[in-house]
Amino acid sequence: MVPTVLVKKRRARPFWFGHPWVFSGAIEKVDGGAPGDGDVVRLADTDGKPIGYGFWNGRSQIRVRMMTREAEGPPDAALVRKRVQAALALRREVLRLPETTTAFRLIHAEGDGLPGLVADFLGGYVVVQVSSVGIAAHVETVLDVLTSALDPAGILERPTRVASEEGLERPFQVHRGSAPEGPVTIVENGVRYLCDLVHGQKTGFFTDQRENRRAAAPLARDRTVLDVFSSTGGFGLRMAREGARSVLLVDSSEHALDLAGKAAALNEVGDRVTLERNKAQNVLQRLIEEKHHFGVVVLDPPALVPKKKDTEKGLQRYAALNSAGLDLLEPGGLLVTCSCSQHVGESDFEDMLLEAAHRSEVQCQEIYRGGQGPDHPVLHPHFESRYLKCRVLRVV
Repeated sequence: MVPTVLVKKRRARPFWFGHPWVFSGAIEKVDGGAPGDGDVVRLADTDGKPIGYGFWNGRSQIRVRMMTREAEGPPDAALVRKRVQAALALRREVLRLPETTTAFRLIHAEGDGLPGLVADFLGGYVVVQVSSVGIAAHVETVLDVLTSALDPAGILERPTRVASEEGLERPFQVHRGSAPEGPVTIVENGVRYLCDLVHGQKTGFFTDQRENRRAAAPLARDRTVLDVFSSTGGFGLRMAREGARSVLLVDSSEHALDLAGKAAALNEVGDRVTLERNKAQNVLQRLIEEKHHFGVVVLDPPALVPKKKDTEKGLQRYAALNSAGLDLLEPGGLLVTCSCSQHVGESDFEDMLLEAAHRSEVQCQEIYRGGQGPDHPVLHPHFESRYLKCRVLRVV
């Protein structure tokens, strides 16, 4: 018998509309025995009317990750297989990403109806991350579909902090094929990047910024560029290829900058790209003191608000960072600024930018706004998964 999780009165509406996260505070009680972590449970409203099925995790604040509506029945291997195939079809048949890039997201967790599962295609390899105990039981099914459909050189799994918070230990492992012996070259709209799939950040490359790189890069033509938190050069190398006069890449990771430097040579822009390993705050302060100015400043920091309780402090850090970026712009210069913090909403981000402009005593025009690429889809009504924000502001 599948245990039934009853939602508190007046708390069921989001789940009727398909929201996939049932937090502990929304649960009234569980009937039919205590479920184990990873077990399938049925969700019902306070009157006992069934809503659907999901995976239980008693160690997570998200107690149930919903998978199906009542009419679909409990999730099984066949359902997982069908959803992986649908995710692949979106990328290949609808978005047609293989025509323009060899780096894109294959599976985007809740956005593709597979909570806790991320998979990126990177230069002939697949890198996965598993962060929910329920989907972990179906990893082999996922691997079978990916192997059959893509025939990758290897399928690697990278650990993620979220998995540990969910009580799930998933170490680095090679599931199929082999791991690359060195950096992998990927091509995105004609620009070549080097990715470390074993030791790099996240899965090895930030595929979510693809559309923002494409939009912002032409604006840097004939301008000098400062790319802070550059990682392996996502924005800066694309801007150099689009005709920027010079690009300074700043990151605290020597390894990431080494890959960026080698990729600059691959793209024949090494003579216009300079690397500096340092903390962002140190570089920004020094450049301001030395009265340097740039035509474009790119700010793409890691999540400064990792948890909701950090919101106020994190927004102040964002404001200080963006104010420094604005201080470094020449008249008419462009600020390309991003936030990947899920807990920072669109209005929070825009209020922060107003605060930064006020501190710098400038006024800005917004000439571009973007978010994560379409291979990182948002499942309605799970709007929490719309995490990436990108703005291009022009100082007037």
